[in-house]
Amino acid sequence: MSYLKANYRNSASCCDDFISGINYLEERSISKAVYRFSRAYLCIADNDVNKMKYASYYGLARVLCGDKGGLALCHYASQHEKKDGDVFLNLARAEYVYKNRKQAIDAIQQGLKLDHQHMGLLLMSEMLGVRQRSAVPFLSRSHLLNRVVGRLMRRRSQK
Repeated sequence: MSYLKANYRNSASCCDDFISGINYLEERSISKAVYRFSRAYLCIADNDVNKMKYASYYGLARVLCGDKGGLALCHYASQHEKKDGDVFLNLARAEYVYKNRKQAIDAIQQGLKLDHQHMGLLLMSEMLGVRQRSAVPFLSRSHLLNRVVGRLMRRRSQK
């Protein structure tokens, strides 16, 4: 996975262990990142605004170490998050590691509903080649009507 840069907007509200974990993750020192993220996650109050962000990064780091429990932690974080696109990006990354492309795309789409300009989600969406909805959704993509209407719509939007 080439893209591991964090996208948090306000690092001032994040604890030192979390920031260290981010640095280790970006350096690909995954075991050190797991340790730092676990400390950040376990030391934060349950009602803290960053709790789910910390959980998602801890889960992703665990997945990158081969621990399937990390994926469950990413799912948990995404179910309890209402604002942070990073949580959904980390879920998508974790799903991608386990070759669950459809679930990764679903996570990206959920995240983009919360934050439609999230650079990490947009980059991963582009990397996975997420398609737009077909012109006539109840027909297959290869159906003649879908192909013709799709071409017409693309030409029209290019003008």
